[in-house]
Amino acid sequence: MRLFILCFCVLLAACQAPKLNRFAVHTYTEETPVQLNVSEVTVQSEVMQYDRLPHIEKKLPISPEDALTEWADNRFYGAAPLSPDKAVITLKIADMTQTEEENAHWYVFNNDKYKLTYEVTIAFMREDKVLYQHTVQGWESSSLPQRSSLADKEEAWQKMLNAMIRKVNNQLIQAVPKNFLLSA
Repeated sequence: MRLFILCFCVLLAACQAPKLNRFAVHTYTEETPVQLNVSEVTVQSEVMQYDRLPHIEKKLPISPEDALTEWADNRFYGAAPLSPDKAVITLKIADMTQTEEENAHWYVFNNDKYKLTYEVTIAFMREDKVLYQHTVQGWESSSLPQRSSLADKEEAWQKMLNAMIRKVNNQLIQAVPKNFLLSA
């Protein structure tokens, strides 16, 4: 009887689902916001919404658009309430696609290629006139075997999203003219 219970416990433990790691995108919530010499900072999105392959934004724990929106909301602060100027951060592109990479050899697994494309613009405006504008755009990619686990996919997606946030953050802050920057 003890052997039966031991075997049952071992089989039950083997049937448990693998534990997924926490999906964490660095959105700069713990850092002091960059203070801009503007009365307000708004974030707007022009990102197209897709619901079919090759787009997989809806499969991600956090979409690229949501990650960029959260980052922009946390990162920039309008610190001059009397200023006639305002900053507008526009998300133009934030999508992730999945395509199949066929291998030349029959005995090697095919891969899925993931590509994260982004374009973000910051504009400083006064009375609907653009005083300065800068756009950051780019892409991240990763390939995984088609038989990869969900944990492996989420780890790759997380790395891609964090690389995107890091690059957009660094490039946009460096592009802000000194007269619009109170602290960085």
